[in-house]
This record gives sequence, C-alpha cells and structure tokens, in this order.
Amino acid sequence: MTESLEILKTELPVLLFRAGVAVLCGGIFGAERELRGKPAGFRTNILICLGSCLYMMVSVAVAQTVTGGRIGDPGRVAAQVVAGIGFLGAGTILRARGHVIGLTSAAMIWLVAAIGLWIGAGYPVSALVLTVLSILTLTSLRSFERRLLGKCILRECRLIVRGDPAAVRERIERALKLQRVPLEALVLRRSERGIEMTFPICTNHPEHRGLLSEVWEAREVEEVATEP
Repeated sequence: MTESLEILKTELPVLLFRAGVAVLCGGIFGAERELRGKPAGFRTNILICLGSCLYMMVSVAVAQTVTGGRIGDPGRVAAQVVAGIGFLGAGTILRARGHVIGLTSAAMIWLVAAIGLWIGAGYPVSALVLTVLSILTLTSLRSFERRLLGKCILRECRLIVRGDPAAVRERIERALKLQRVPLEALVLRRSERGIEMTFPICTNHPEHRGLLSEVWEAREVEEVATEP
C-alpha cells in the first residue's frame, strides 16, 4: 500500500501535466475547426488527443512497471490507436452529389492522435510546439491558396428545397459569412416545386466549393443548379 502511494505521488504530477497539455493541444485544433464550422470540433479533438495520450502512457507504464521493461512493446498500442483513428477519420468524410468533403478534418484527426501519442510518450513540450506549427501551416497555406487562385469568382446558385428550409438556410448563411458576402444576397421565394433559394457562391477556391457541397448534402435539397 505504501509503495502504491509513493508511485501515485511521483506519477500523478506527470500524468496531470501531460493530460493538461493534451487537452490544450486538442483544444487548439478543435477551436480552429469550430470557428470554420467544420466537423470534429472542440470536444472531439480534445478527447482524441487526451485518449491517445492516455493509451500511450498506459502502454509505457505496463512495459516498465509490470514487466520491468524486459517484455513489452509500447509501439503496439500506438499502432492500434492509429488503426482506430482511421474509423473516426472515415466518419468525417462525406460524399455529397459527386463532391467529397471532410478530408481536411479527417487529416486533422489523424494528426491530433499522433500529437497525443507523442505527449504520452513523454514529449509534451515539443508536442505543443508541433501543434502551433501545424495551425500556422494550415492558416498560412489557406492564405497562400487564396492569393494563388486570386479573388473569388461568384456564380449564382439556385436550390429547390422541400420541407423545412431552416437547416439549409443556416448552412447557406454560414457559407456566405465565410465568403464575406452580405446575408442579404440570399433570396427566398415560393414556387410550385417548393422553396427556391438563390445566392452567390465562389467556384474558384476549393474551400468555398466545399461549402457548397455541405449545402448540397442536406436532405431537404431537391435540386441544385449553378450558372455556367
């Protein structure tokens, strides 16, 4: 009992510190996804990073404490975490009317799990540095892509919606905000086929085309047409 208490006193601060760094790193990635209205947001990324960290710490502890370091391969648990993360990543990828969306979120889940494993392996400070570098890379590449492709080329998009248009309208308004287009650009009117929504959408930038795909995937959308 005394030995267990001594181990707890020495290991608990390490556990809390690494867990805190994992929550911080996962929260940074999650905040970026939440601000952009993407899947796998704040809580999801925190849980992925924290879970990966704990799995790695358990694996190392078993190899060092139970077997005395003679038998055991901590890398085996890490490999299983990577395999499990594949299922989560696949869940964020959607195919909507010929367009594939969610690849960036899936890649971020994969990266967050790797950072969690790195923290659990005993490198929390460098993991935090890698997190900051990853976010800076993501944002800078997005800015570079916009400069490379030039200004937005807006085309008129028309949707025919059946049923409650609230969910579709919310997605369209989010897309307009990210394109910095006034919400007044969205025009709604009733027709014989349902509710017709007309709004401008950028077809020049892949990120903005992905926003249109998110609108298309709504089950209330009956028909989509964009001007040539």
